[in-house]
Amino acid sequence: MRFNTLTFTFIEAVAASGATAAPSHTNAPSIASVERHRANLTVDITLTHQNIDGFGFCEAFQRAHSIRNLPEPYQKQVLDLLFDQKTGAGLSILRLGLGSSENSTLDHMNSPQPTEDGPFAWDRQDSGQVWVAKQVQKYGVTTFYADAWSAPGYMKTNGRDDQGGWLCGVRGEGQSNGTSCGDGSSFVIAYAQYLARYVQGWFEEGIPIQHVGFLNEPNLIKPYATMQSNGYQAADEIFALSIALGGIGLPSVGISCCEAQGWSMARDILAEVQAASAEDQLSVITTHTYKGTPPGPERPLNTTLPVWVTEISPIMDRLGMTQTWYRNNSENEGLRNGVNIHEALVTGNVSAYIYWIGVSQSSAEAPFIWAPNRDRNDTRETMWWPNEQVNMTTGIKTNSSVPYYTIGSTYWATAHYSRFIRPGAKRVGTELKSSGGVSKSILSSAYVNQDRSVVVQIINNGDAEVDVDVLVLRSGPVSSAKSKTCRVDTWITDNSRRFVSVGLGEAVSEDGTFEKSLPARSLTTFVVRC
Repeated sequence: MRFNTLTFTFIEAVAASGATAAPSHTNAPSIASVERHRANLTVDITLTHQNIDGFGFCEAFQRAHSIRNLPEPYQKQVLDLLFDQKTGAGLSILRLGLGSSENSTLDHMNSPQPTEDGPFAWDRQDSGQVWVAKQVQKYGVTTFYADAWSAPGYMKTNGRDDQGGWLCGVRGEGQSNGTSCGDGSSFVIAYAQYLARYVQGWFEEGIPIQHVGFLNEPNLIKPYATMQSNGYQAADEIFALSIALGGIGLPSVGISCCEAQGWSMARDILAEVQAASAEDQLSVITTHTYKGTPPGPERPLNTTLPVWVTEISPIMDRLGMTQTWYRNNSENEGLRNGVNIHEALVTGNVSAYIYWIGVSQSSAEAPFIWAPNRDRNDTRETMWWPNEQVNMTTGIKTNSSVPYYTIGSTYWATAHYSRFIRPGAKRVGTELKSSGGVSKSILSSAYVNQDRSVVVQIINNGDAEVDVDVLVLRSGPVSSAKSKTCRVDTWITDNSRRFVSVGLGEAVSEDGTFEKSLPARSLTTFVVRC
């Protein structure tokens, strides 16, 4: 039965020039009524928005061992699921955690210099992350982003790397000086040199770091690595880190800031960094989308720099991992994750989207893939939380009858974007016109890859199936739909299917059209090549 008909128009100008558009967590759109009507989605590749740098995840706090401890063939299967561009998600960014703790107890990330008078001793492992990074390089991944949650404790006002505290020597609140250790010493330069040497260690392992950060959710005081800061204080470290990186011959490594916990927090701290004239020292603005008003983007941040969402997952809601695609719009469901990605890319103009944990031994963290440590003598699954930390090196013990790994539904939504929208792509203009309510349930975005393939992502967040008539128009004096053979690949995920091809290499008609349907509560990807 045909319900609603949606028509797509692809407009491509022969001229190279074109208009350029000025540079989560959101509730899903309301469900559209099922009255019959037609709609038109115009994809205008001359109207360009932000560049896309990629999609990824993190394996900090010893989560890297969750992959490394898997026996074969499961280890290879998991890596393929995450990074293979033909059979997996094709993820292209790995976020790394730079350690600050005195030891590796529980899931702590050990520091290469945990005491002030000790040597800087790089262990070439970094909580298992070096091994993971070398594995993902085999899949063509070249973007490695390193971030420190805190400075080592001796550099901070509270003398420890957890429970907040400020970096000794940064200015006080506002723009006045005043944050220092008891003896008045400053560690602003020392922390910058510490991070620069840390990054240098990664380079020596053959893993070039593209960007380095020095903060993570600087509003928090938690029983894990945390360090407080405002934007003015961050500016002090930004200037010092820029000098330190240049001083060891790594001026090309970009500096990121400031890993705010939510979008509105990112806006506030960015304004302070700008007021301190430090923005031009940065390469990327980083933020999470956990908390704030709103937590996710309602408009782009006020910057011309790329904006990355560097951490997001349902962990704040303590929902845990689920394989359910859609039931009640919970944050851990796949469709909701797809909506969050859409809002970040389209509303927030973000250039990268990095999930919290890719593989974990705890399903409570809602990772892409749950890979429990199987132990016959313990049927419990320990849920990790900052106050319930577990030893990730030996692993969480669970029943040996469970699978070696289980794929969560957030993985599938991410894979729709990450496999097909490749680094270097540009988001382009879309316009949906409809005579009825279907437009309220349809979320669409489009991207042009460097190979000129056009990727259209469509979320049908309504309860009615929507038929799609796609019209591909190519304008210009030497180009038309008939002058080139265009083909389309179609991939769908809904409650009954996971990332299923429903048509590969199907020819577009001579008049430039092809027809598909959007199932209810689904994410559909069209890849058009001409």
